Amino acid sequence: MLPNMRTRRIAGLHLTGKGYGPQARIPPKYTEEDWDFNNQVKFRITCDQERLAERIVEESQRIVDETKDTTKSWQREVEHHMRERTSEIRFLLDELNRQKKTAMLEDEALNTYRNRVLNAIDFLKEKSLAINQRCQILREGRIGVDLCDDEVDRCLRRELKVIKGCQCLMDRSLKEANEQIRSLRATMYLLDKDLAQKDKSLLIDENNLTLRETQRNLGHGKDLSNLECRYSLGEWQHTTYKNIEDNAKELNSASQLRAYIDLLLKQVCEDMQNQTDRTNEAFERRIAEMKHIKKCLEDKHNDCMTHIHELQRNIQQLEKELADKQRSLTLCQTRLSNRARRPGLELTCDSVQDALYHEMEALQASICKLNQKINENKASLRYLLHVQIMQEEEINIKANSIKIDEVDCMTIRQALKYQSF
Repeated sequence: MLPNMRTRRIAGLHLTGKGYGPQARIPPKYTEEDWDFNNQVKFRITCDQERLAERIVEESQRIVDETKDTTKSWQREVEHHMRERTSEIRFLLDELNRQKKTAMLEDEALNTYRNRVLNAIDFLKEKSLAINQRCQILREGRIGVDLCDDEVDRCLRRELKVIKGCQCLMDRSLKEANEQIRSLRATMYLLDKDLAQKDKSLLIDENNLTLRETQRNLGHGKDLSNLECRYSLGEWQHTTYKNIEDNAKELNSASQLRAYIDLLLKQVCEDMQNQTDRTNEAFERRIAEMKHIKKCLEDKHNDCMTHIHELQRNIQQLEKELADKQRSLTLCQTRLSNRARRPGLELTCDSVQDALYHEMEALQASICKLNQKINENKASLRYLLHVQIMQEEEINIKANSIKIDEVDCMTIRQALKYQSF
């Protein structure tokens, strides 16, 4: 009922008189004015609510259209940014993959150069150093005066010094190569990590680009309005470009190190080959000198043997002559002894006696001279025999030295062939 209706409503029951029981209430009566007013009010309220509903519907439709446009606009904006983001990620992925491929090739090249350095170190240790020390030990086996500090010994010491210097250079190069490989692989690890993260991020964004609100497998979205990103776009770009820049720096350093190692190996090979050639030339000169001296000694030894044989024949001839003179002296003495037995006046100093005395004196003088010459020849023979032994010893010494230098040392030194490893 309207509050301004001019009616009085009687609610509940009322008693009609004392001693009477309760009686039913009589429904109220309205006037025509109340009825007409009520109808107008209801009609006005209905019209107002209908107009309000129409405004709400129109406002709701406007809101729906506005939110739809806003949603579409933001979706287009988001998808545009996603496409830009995926394009940027693809560009960075291509750059990172290119850098990684170049880094892998550089790592393989560095490993090759590292192996070349190791081969050089092994060759210097197992070949050059071992052969040099072996040659010095072998040359200690020379005998007598041949065990001298000659040009070959000096060349071997210089060669040993060059070998140790080259070993120091190779060891330092090996350390630098190992450190460069470690640094390059560290940047490759960062590139791989960045590539994996960007691959996953690209996959997520590409998947988001394919999503539509009409799909059934969207799942239940969570309220991520309070989610805070850990890194800013500037930090993301700085990290990626820093990885690329660091990798480029390491690639440049690796390229320079390879060029340095290549130049160093060539220089080491050239220095070692030059010193080896100088040492071999010293060996050849020394061998030629010893062969010449040995040839001269052999010639002298042959001459000495000729003289020895001549002396021996001369001694035999002198001894034969001495024996003849002794027999002649015996004959002379026998004649004198026989003539000493002449009787009486016959024992005179005649011309025969004088001749026998002169003959005996001449024979004695000849025997003395022959004995003197025999002694001189024997003394000379002893000296020549001593010289012969000395010459044979010297020839043996030279032969031993030639064997050591030409056969032992030069044979093993043929393995010293230096290349660029």
